[in-house]
Amino acid sequence: MRRAGLHNVGEQQYFEDYLADVWNRREFALEVPLGQLRAQHMNTFLGNLWHVLNPLLVMGVYYVLFGIILNSVNRIPNFLAFLAVGVFTFTYTQRTVTAGASSVFANSGIIRAIYFPRAILPLQTVIFQTLAFIPAVLTMLVVTMLNGVFPTPWWLLLIPLYVVQLLFNLGATLITARIGDTYRDFANVLPHFFRILIYLSGTMYSVDRFINSALAQRLFELNPMYSFISLARGAVLGTPTTIGMYLSVAGWTVSLLVVGFLYFRAGEHAYGRG
Repeated sequence: MRRAGLHNVGEQQYFEDYLADVWNRREFALEVPLGQLRAQHMNTFLGNLWHVLNPLLVMGVYYVLFGIILNSVNRIPNFLAFLAVGVFTFTYTQRTVTAGASSVFANSGIIRAIYFPRAILPLQTVIFQTLAFIPAVLTMLVVTMLNGVFPTPWWLLLIPLYVVQLLFNLGATLITARIGDTYRDFANVLPHFFRILIYLSGTMYSVDRFINSALAQRLFELNPMYSFISLARGAVLGTPTTIGMYLSVAGWTVSLLVVGFLYFRAGEHAYGRG
């Protein structure tokens, strides 16, 4: 039952009241990321092109290491496109979740100054990184076509897939935002976790050589980033996908959204007091 009017600071709102409060501040949730997007890299020569150039540079490094030195170019068809889909898809989650770890404590001043649902802060991080990801996706597809892979109707599957990944990122970001507010060193540790995760997700190499049984396939599918990347490659490159990948993506996304929201909201009364 929705309660109208004012409520005490720190008082736990009903679930529907809280979501309605977030929705009523949707313009605030959107305007701040748009302003940040315009302002970021403002003093650099290439400006917001760095949102595209950074993953391209990372892709270039992996292309030399895995494609040329380890000869994946001759073992994996359309390796440049294969690598582009993996790097850009992984980078979307990596940047979002890592930035989310500092989304609350970096805004302690505004938290103390005015009342608003604190979930807007990690939400703004997700919106910002998603806006930056849109031109990155277009660049990814251009790189794919340069590698000789041309558009098919299956490419449209990227739209619902990346919408699901957005929700996955939101759930994960809600969790890292609270942990990051409690333990300030967490924001420095998280990038190292993603450095390990990228090697476990088949981002720059094919995991087929390691899959010699149904059990091995299931274990890889338990890694949500492997499943997101594999489904993106399936849409763009036509590589095989499994029902387990879809179940992994759906299960992780729903679980993180529910757990992330409840976990973040449970600590809301303490944000900004550190």
